[in-house]
Amino acid sequence: MKFTKNIPKTFFVFLTLSLLIWLLISLSKEYVAQVSLNVSYEALPQNQLLQAAPKEEIQIIARGTGFKILSTRFFNHSVQFKTNNLSKKGNEKYFFLASNQKIHVQKQLVSGLLLEAFLMDTIYLEIGNLVSKKVPVISNLKIDYHIGFDALKPLEIKPDTILVTGPENQIKGIESLSFVPLLLENVSVNFSKKVPLLVPENLKNVSYNKREVVVNGYVEKYTEGSFSIPFTVKNLADNLNITTFSKEVKVVFKVDLPRFNQVKESAFTVVCDYRVSETNGFSYLIPKIISKPNFVKNVKIIPNKIEYLIQK
Repeated sequence: MKFTKNIPKTFFVFLTLSLLIWLLISLSKEYVAQVSLNVSYEALPQNQLLQAAPKEEIQIIARGTGFKILSTRFFNHSVQFKTNNLSKKGNEKYFFLASNQKIHVQKQLVSGLLLEAFLMDTIYLEIGNLVSKKVPVISNLKIDYHIGFDALKPLEIKPDTILVTGPENQIKGIESLSFVPLLLENVSVNFSKKVPLLVPENLKNVSYNKREVVVNGYVEKYTEGSFSIPFTVKNLADNLNITTFSKEVKVVFKVDLPRFNQVKESAFTVVCDYRVSETNGFSYLIPKIISKPNFVKNVKIIPNKIEYLIQK
């Protein structure tokens, strides 16, 4: 035989009311407990800055009703410390005693919560000078030119230097900046691209006077030209005569079309240094270009070795 025992609903009502009354009585009592507080700091003098992230949370022993203490578990409570009376420990390390600011912190706590003690009394801060310096912007551009085209002049980056400002120990590690990688393909015309800078993400207190740069490129169609240029030999001993198997070399170069007719054979000078060959034990001379028009590029000498005989 199966029996079913019905529990009256009023039982659950009285049970719930009893628990609520017990909870209200318990939370109305006074307790001593550990409480976590978020921390901020007063602004430092204009020429100083925190070199590293300071402590952002502290633990205190507080006295208060259960309601007050429980509220700290559900709501973020923040306090601010003064930084006008610091003691120096090292080159950039300072500290202060939280207990010396007990009254100041107490005034910032919610009413009815009494500060008994700080679990960690010494608060350290790394403080250094606020400095600025200019660093160059390094190109992060890759260009593939269309066949027959090339750069007319060096890439232009505006601005080409960036003013960085921040803690001295962070600024000294920044020697240059670059921009996000940029790839241009099949380029045959001038271009101008605005690109953001790549800045170190781990340096939170560093500021930059610019966050982006403009990259300008000037492009022109190029052609190839060549001349047969006589060369000279230098640093021969007075009593030494040599005979080279050739008297000229072919100089091949690239030049932009608008200035092709400006390239003159007389603008090239080729010299072989006998002393270099003698010192290195070479049985040949090495021709080198010592002067050329400044607007030609990819200059090559053919052949790049000159055979010779010593006359006795």
